[in-house]
Amino acid sequence: MKKIIIILLPLLLLGLPLATRAQTVALTFDADMTSGMLKRLESGSDKSLYNAEILNILRREKVPATIFLSGLWAEKYPQAVKDMANDSLFEIGNHSYSHRSFTKNCYSLSSLSDKQKRADLIKAQEVITKLSGRTPTLFRFPGGCYSTNDAKLVDSLNLEVIGWTFASGDAFSSNTQAIVKNVLQKATDGSIIVFHLSGGRYAPKTADALKTIILELKKRGYKFVTVSNLAKIPLKK
Repeated sequence: MKKIIIILLPLLLLGLPLATRAQTVALTFDADMTSGMLKRLESGSDKSLYNAEILNILRREKVPATIFLSGLWAEKYPQAVKDMANDSLFEIGNHSYSHRSFTKNCYSLSSLSDKQKRADLIKAQEVITKLSGRTPTLFRFPGGCYSTNDAKLVDSLNLEVIGWTFASGDAFSSNTQAIVKNVLQKATDGSIIVFHLSGGRYAPKTADALKTIILELKKRGYKFVTVSNLAKIPLKK
């Protein structure tokens, strides 16, 4: 305690502000793709599962983001994966290959057997690495559902599990203002916020909400960072 007093006292006497950590938030986007979603896409029931406008907004506003790709999504949109990988704003993470849950009763997702889990993870890692030229170091479980053993499996593959502080509420929501209100009410320093990159019926208003969210968080003094950089923000005076 004495050391702290000795260091801070001159600053207090001089009337200088104490060093503080910049307020930061990490925007993350899940690129989901299940086999059922892929079938609807290929049949024409869904026009697209890639809302490119989201990345356009992030680029225009110079906002870094972490994007978790499922292997099926990456295979369907290889050029988009390459474009993300070539942009220093974006960090790419693994979101499994088939977007099947690692536990039972995880929303409406079908689940993987214990024998399938490792193969699914490895296949996603291989697909994403091949298409992006980057080897993911971060992993997000589909639906955020997993057991202790699942976390150990991810760790054994040199991946770090990344969850979220709160969900934006963009999934299946057609209410732009509700998404904006939810994010702005809940955002705090260090928040990891999850959105979805799919657009269409799955996340129709993400891009619209994002425009206001970014503007308002900037006004509040927030700095946007990738998940990996979240804990590396220097002190500011």
